Amino acid sequence: MTFAIPRIATAMNSSTDARVLQTLGMEGVSLALWERSLPDELARELDALPPERLPRMRRRLAVRHVSRAIRQSCEDADAGACSKQLADVVQELSKLAMGVFASPMLELRLDVTDGQPCPKWHVDAVSGRLLCTLRGPGTEYGPIGPGGKPESIHRMARGAVGVFRGALWPGQELAAIVHRSPPREAGGTRLLVVIDPVDDAGAC
Repeated sequence: MTFAIPRIATAMNSSTDARVLQTLGMEGVSLALWERSLPDELARELDALPPERLPRMRRRLAVRHVSRAIRQSCEDADAGACSKQLADVVQELSKLAMGVFASPMLELRLDVTDGQPCPKWHVDAVSGRLLCTLRGPGTEYGPIGPGGKPESIHRMARGAVGVFRGALWPGQELAAIVHRSPPREAGGTRLLVVIDPVDDAGAC
């Protein structure tokens, strides 16, 4: 009996063109990064909100319901001033995630964090994940090295969109780009968009 030796996917593709996200499915690619900025008006409105008024949510839903869900979260948090622009941005991210992951259902989170909730370098226990920081310092990432720590450390810019392979990515390649929350000293409350595909059984 012979066993296939898993290949290690360590490549990172980045571009100012959103189509780069589709390269996550290419051989050897563990991270595709769309380098872009938030609309200035949305960035100002989010920065002006006290942390307790930043919208929070965690829901499984189809892309067509995302905009309404974001608007409702903004209303619940008394963050109505930014609801339309935020809904438009997250709706776009959800459409991109649906295309990259070929998943009509998504698990969408708006996480508000202070400090470093995920300090350990890791690969997520999902097939894939989209991350985009809307406020505060961006996610740190790098190619895995000895001991599970990255050989080099990079930080996503605010507004940049990264799609990462997770531990459950299908195929024979092992995801080898790890990431973590930025250290506390990076400063500021974060608002992070997290989007995962939902499989046919309804589990991420």
